[in-house]
Amino acid sequence: MVTSHRSRVVVVGTGSVGSAVAGAIVLQGLCDELVLINHNPDKAEGLAMDLMDGSEFIGRFVSIRRGDWSDCRDADVVIVTAGPKPKPGETRFQELGAAIDIVDPILRAITRSGFNGILIMVSNPVDVMSWFAWRRTGLPRAQVLGSGTALDTSRMKAIIGEITRLDPRMVSGYVIGEHGESQFVPWSTVSFIGKSFTQYLQDNRERYEGVTTEVIEERTRERGMAIKALRGGTSQGIAATVAGLTRTILWNERRVIPVSTLIDGEYEYDEHDVFLSLPVALDADGVGDFVDLHLTGDELAKFHESARVVREHCVLIADRLRCQS
Repeated sequence: MVTSHRSRVVVVGTGSVGSAVAGAIVLQGLCDELVLINHNPDKAEGLAMDLMDGSEFIGRFVSIRRGDWSDCRDADVVIVTAGPKPKPGETRFQELGAAIDIVDPILRAITRSGFNGILIMVSNPVDVMSWFAWRRTGLPRAQVLGSGTALDTSRMKAIIGEITRLDPRMVSGYVIGEHGESQFVPWSTVSFIGKSFTQYLQDNRERYEGVTTEVIEERTRERGMAIKALRGGTSQGIAATVAGLTRTILWNERRVIPVSTLIDGEYEYDEHDVFLSLPVALDADGVGDFVDLHLTGDELAKFHESARVVREHCVLIADRLRCQS
């Protein structure tokens, strides 16, 4: 007798990011069923119809429909993308007040459904929202994560690829810390075509005149705002990133990816009760083993600063957790 498990993914929020995430999941055929939830049901219904209209030309059929909170109960993965529409020049932390007003009721509804899968937070500021989601839902720490610096890591590699005109996937390294201004690249751990990236730049100074690790890091940090200035917001990069996280979880790939996760005394990091991005093994159970990067003293100081920035913003919304209704 053949038995099978039908995988279900729920995407909450069908704005520009949620729509792009849903599209990426469907195009890659990552699950059996995709359920869309939006505060305006017509928006979710319309997106489901639009995505279904391309079924003839997609490699794997995915059932797509509008849903409600009860659909979260049996979902393997729930992805929260809902948030306020970004305003030009506004930082992620400046969105915090409006974001929590939108996200808190969503998390309550997900919890009431009896959901016990993997919760992926995409709503910004994602590290603060991930911490809040973990506290609000009561899910085990392994089952709550944020997209974090997975996107920033891809951006850093893409920039190196643009500069060197080589495949960015040959870069081995991560952006870690906060998904925001205090994020950083621990260059002591970054390698490229068999050598450290700093050594690669030194060996090719004439070819890459004016290119430094500081320049690449700053371009990475500013990439999101640059895209917002050009087209009003980001969607495709984060969609590919979240689809990649979803695939890694559903297909039990056990890839090492930097995601926003609870840091609570691991290794040399010496931080507690804060969500930040570090490379971790992702699989069907969610967040697994941490990678100890053996950061330098300067890099550890940057990591602690990132933790301070995120923690002080968590304090601003902690009072919401005392309200249970």
